[in-house]
Amino acid sequence: MSAGDAVAVVVPTYNKARTLRACLESIYAQTHRPTEVVVVDDHSTDHSPTITHHFPCTLITHPTNKGPAAARNTGTRHTTAPLLFFVDSDTALHPDAIANALHTLHTTPHTGMVQGIYAPHPLYDDGPVERYRVAFEHFWRRRSVGRPRAATLFAAALIPRAVFEETGGFDERLRTGEDTEFGTRLPARYRLVVTDTVLTRHDDVDRLLPMLREQFGFATQTPMVMLHAWRRRNAGTGMRVNAFSPTGLALSGLSLATLPFLPFLPWLAPVWLALLAASTATSHEFLRFTYRLRGAGFAAYATGLHTVLYALAVLGTGVGALRVAYTLARGYRR
Repeated sequence: MSAGDAVAVVVPTYNKARTLRACLESIYAQTHRPTEVVVVDDHSTDHSPTITHHFPCTLITHPTNKGPAAARNTGTRHTTAPLLFFVDSDTALHPDAIANALHTLHTTPHTGMVQGIYAPHPLYDDGPVERYRVAFEHFWRRRSVGRPRAATLFAAALIPRAVFEETGGFDERLRTGEDTEFGTRLPARYRLVVTDTVLTRHDDVDRLLPMLREQFGFATQTPMVMLHAWRRRNAGTGMRVNAFSPTGLALSGLSLATLPFLPFLPWLAPVWLALLAASTATSHEFLRFTYRLRGAGFAAYATGLHTVLYALAVLGTGVGALRVAYTLARGYRR
């Protein structure tokens, strides 16, 4: 291995004792072994830090919880290799993930970042909510393969240190959406390459309410991320920040707007049903994928959950848009 191919792996973690061992085992089982592995514990309250004692990695501990953006920045500062590979502590890499990322970096001109995708099956199968979530994340990330623009994801991503530093690292003010926001600052001369040859299995949220809260939180951040990207004009390779179809979101928004009037205007019921069906139909490719993956029962379950998430994305984006409007109004008054 040449010095230029030396890879430092950075693993931010917070209360991931359940998955951290599997994550580290997958890192040390790579066909292209990293020269450095740094785990940054973001003030966990479980026994996550003790798991690292069984591996030859470096452990950095934050005295307070600062969020994943700060943890990744801290880990980067404690490494020296010219290439950085970021891994989330609730994932486990396929054995050839780093080797395949390096191959893509070297064989694709103007590449500034190589990004993997989630495998279609969870790391630990904890029920239908997690199966849906992992299947959806795999599906829409896989659709970004070969496309010029994609939302950045640092669950399994290789980036040269020089590119990372030029971009400015992660915005530590953000607690969610920090990886997507990073993509809006990736200089336009670099390509963000998404590849399905870099796979990682994810232990995702497995309960309905936490998943809905998480999705709502991400949706509220989306308009602010888009505002930041717009202000930078030419900056930003990773500009695709929404996993849902814009048409589907518009139809879902119209169905939500119609819903309060149904008790007073019953004739609107067919219109509401038509809007709901049309918004669901925009996800027909994903729903066919769920059928092929797990059968008709799972596809029906995914259809219902997907409809709920569409509505939640509309509501969250609306809240985020109000925040953006408030931010712009304050700036105008000043």
